[in-house]
Amino acid sequence: MLNLDKLLSLAMDGAYAASKAILKERQDLKIWQKEDKSPLTSADLASNEILNEILRSSDIAILSEENLFSLEACKDLKYFWLIDPLDGTSGFLKGSDEFCVMISLVYEKRPVLSLIQNPSKGDIFYAHAKTKVYKNDKILSICDEKYEKNKFKALLSMNHLCQEDEAFAKEHQLQALNIGSGLKFCAILEAKAGVYKRFQSLYIWDIVAGDFLVNQNGGFMGDFSKKMLSYHPLDHKAKPFVCVSSKKFLQDFCKD
Repeated sequence: MLNLDKLLSLAMDGAYAASKAILKERQDLKIWQKEDKSPLTSADLASNEILNEILRSSDIAILSEENLFSLEACKDLKYFWLIDPLDGTSGFLKGSDEFCVMISLVYEKRPVLSLIQNPSKGDIFYAHAKTKVYKNDKILSICDEKYEKNKFKALLSMNHLCQEDEAFAKEHQLQALNIGSGLKFCAILEAKAGVYKRFQSLYIWDIVAGDFLVNQNGGFMGDFSKKMLSYHPLDHKAKPFVCVSSKKFLQDFCKD
């Protein structure tokens, strides 16, 4: 059996160390271009190296954009770490504070542990399957009044806005909020927004941490048919999804 308490503590150690490295690298940042023309920074590399070094002690395989699994490596693989060392690179390069470190543990295609940390503010959201969701050292507790107040606020990407986002907001008369990176999920967790509906596919390392935390906190994240998402280590693109801060909002934003 997995010791989730121990593994969560290990993941948090990794996130704190990676966050420090990111902020340090930002002072003298080096930037390269990947084959797909997307940027790669020295902060990405530093964070990735630290996370791999710390998580490796668990003897659990680590999947990331920089470390993809082969078919052979996935044979009989029941669980694996899934990391995004620096999510929100576009905003990071523009000087924004909306970037984060994300770590998840996936067991039989579903996350059972995850965290999201904002290096700039130091905030960290975390939980595993047998705990409540925490923000920093306190259980995350939001009153019903705040859920209702922000129900009609929709999260939209700052760097990848699409027509479907705008149409969805207009259809439901939603107030659009622009938040970059996986911090969108933190806004859902804190009921700063009611819904995040993604019409375009994202990579699994961009969303798994948010998926687990939102569902663990009493919200819902899944596909448009209200089914939970499944994460296979060889299938790197996830389905479009809807994410709501409270399950009672599903009937409004994810109709059959």
